[in-house]
Amino acid sequence: MSVHQDLRVKRSFWLPAGLILIGLLLGYLAFTFLIGMPRVAVFRIGYVELSGESATDINKMLDYLREDNSIRAVVIQLNSPGGGVNASADVFMNTIKLREKKPVVFFVKGMAASGGYMWLMGGNWVVANQVSVIGNVGAYMSIPPNITRPDDTVMPTGPFKLSGDPSRTYITLLEEIKDIFVQTVYSQRGDRLKLRPEELQEGRIYFGFEAARLGLVDEVGIEPDAIEKAASLAGLRFYKTVDANAELKKGGYTFPYTEYKPYSSEPPKAEFPYIHYRFWEPR
Repeated sequence: MSVHQDLRVKRSFWLPAGLILIGLLLGYLAFTFLIGMPRVAVFRIGYVELSGESATDINKMLDYLREDNSIRAVVIQLNSPGGGVNASADVFMNTIKLREKKPVVFFVKGMAASGGYMWLMGGNWVVANQVSVIGNVGAYMSIPPNITRPDDTVMPTGPFKLSGDPSRTYITLLEEIKDIFVQTVYSQRGDRLKLRPEELQEGRIYFGFEAARLGLVDEVGIEPDAIEKAASLAGLRFYKTVDANAELKKGGYTFPYTEYKPYSSEPPKAEFPYIHYRFWEPR
């Protein structure tokens, strides 16, 4: 074969191959700039106690993350000791709605205790800092000291008008609320959980590395591990990470719980009977 023939053969091979590569590159660039690269959103929470007010703000963010189709997976960085029973259940259920549409991975940087831990159950996967605070499954009820002892200036129409029910019924209700929490953990963690029900409901706190060993969380790691897992669950090889708080702020809404605040370690005085999924660190 002559030199000219050899060059023609090489050209006949490399020219189509080069055109294919150029086509792929142009297609990738067009997808990236015209359609947009898939996004993994990171929703960072500095510190939040779950209440009716904070649950409203959280659910607004969860709705945004669910409805934005350019967001293919979500990472929620959480730091919460829990709070009210209704608020904890509310954000848990709304996170399940988000999970039904796209993968949700939690990263516990500081604390996910009591109602904060219930919230984790709404995700697909949990990554925890090795010394984060995890668990505290259970509930407590705050009762005003004088609710069952009216004085002569108060005249109720029935024996339980002021208290709502005898204390025995409150105890039964509290046990039922605790059982709902335990059942929620078992229904979501399944075979991954290595604790028996009687152990789980003791309300113990575990560090992240212990929680991973016991199946309360899935692995010990840092935020990039959570992002990588979320992308993997969504089947993404190429993606970009976006700050969900900053994205929502562009639309005029500022999520109010991005900053870390000192942890409150003393329960407030009760004005009426109230059940909490809340962790109080012993003083």
